[in-house]
Amino acid sequence: MIKETARGMAVHMLTRVEVEGAYANLLLQKNVGKLTDSRDRQFVTLLVNGALKHRLTLDYVLRKYLSKPMSALPHEVRAILRIGAFQLLYVDKVPDAVAVNESVELAKLFPKYTGLVNVVLRKVMNQGWDFSWPDEKRETVRYLSVRYSHPEWMIQRWLKRWGLEETEALCRANNESAQTWIRTNTLKISREDLMDRLTQEGITVEVGTRIPESLRIQNFGSLERVESFCEGLFTVQDESSQLVAHVVAPKPGQNVLDACSAPGGKTTHLAQMMGNEGEILAFDVHAHKLEFIDQLAQRLGITIIQPQLGDARDLPGIKLGSQQRVLVDAPCSGLGVLRRRADLRWRKEEQDIKDLPQLQLAILERAASCVAVGGDLIYSTCTIEPEENFELVKKFRSEHPEFEPVNLVENLPFTLQDSREIQQASKGMLQLLPHRHGMDGFFLAKFRRTS
Repeated sequence: MIKETARGMAVHMLTRVEVEGAYANLLLQKNVGKLTDSRDRQFVTLLVNGALKHRLTLDYVLRKYLSKPMSALPHEVRAILRIGAFQLLYVDKVPDAVAVNESVELAKLFPKYTGLVNVVLRKVMNQGWDFSWPDEKRETVRYLSVRYSHPEWMIQRWLKRWGLEETEALCRANNESAQTWIRTNTLKISREDLMDRLTQEGITVEVGTRIPESLRIQNFGSLERVESFCEGLFTVQDESSQLVAHVVAPKPGQNVLDACSAPGGKTTHLAQMMGNEGEILAFDVHAHKLEFIDQLAQRLGITIIQPQLGDARDLPGIKLGSQQRVLVDAPCSGLGVLRRRADLRWRKEEQDIKDLPQLQLAILERAASCVAVGGDLIYSTCTIEPEENFELVKKFRSEHPEFEPVNLVENLPFTLQDSREIQQASKGMLQLLPHRHGMDGFFLAKFRRTS
């Protein structure tokens, strides 16, 4: 058994991701709290996310010094090599000798491979980035795939849509460390007072300039140990996700339907904007996920959310034309949040993007039937793929003339700069991109039922 040091824990989690298909973010949430030192917790998170994000690049480097394929090595040994190489190539704060020696210590549980780990990582240490990449001009797709550790099918799609320069910028953005944004719970505290409170708790805080409730935090350790978090004064939510409730723009006292609500970040934000007055029916197809919504609502002091078990394609019990606001935050490929979900790029297949629109359209169709005349229907995803976004909305609109687009420019809490985006938003749609906007990739569309 690998010992419970930061590096040992990282190896254990990486092995579970590879062998069992476990989700890295859930493993981190469950396990890092076992470490008492906040620096160790941050280091484990860095190693796990870094080794997963950069896996293709790391394997490309390691293969140069291995006499056998990575697949011939035990999973734990692969993980040891990857976190060792990641520290040597990407982490300036760890001395090279420490990275190698600690990796060799971990490998002693696998005596047959201790020497291999030592020799290979010393070669990585000595050579650094001094090696050849695939030819950028003749093998553009392979070069970008290896250089930025993305599957080739993603690279091919983005090159066709955006060209080399923008695809490279997107890949770089996806490999950045995800910042931690929080949403002030304005039912309990103002953003300014929350800033003061967090500062008193020793947390580094920065004001968000785009969303009125947003703050960026650093140096906070485990949130479960932060008093203001436990008191429900804020919740973690990226800025692009916070934008959704502002586009929905619900009013106090309204009937609101959230068709795909778990884990509840957007649902509770809607309740917050409603002043905790009215009713929100929050659907999810999984009973255990409804518990997340309940727990979050209780911590934030929200009482108007009614979790509902049911498939969003059916929305059982909801009458036609009964809701003044309906949100469909649809299940999607998630390619807009690759920097936040380190293992996601290796879980997705291009076929997913071909299969998902059928489900997304079925959910949108049923949700649309619940919208009252004069009410609004909002569609959102955390992906950047047109089949799930623009093309799907276009198909929906062609079959539903009773829905008119709503000018998003009037709903946004910040000002768009790009003329194409302004034109797009004026027609009821907006695509956010990580490399352009510095936010998670997100798509939003809004329609009003006129008849």
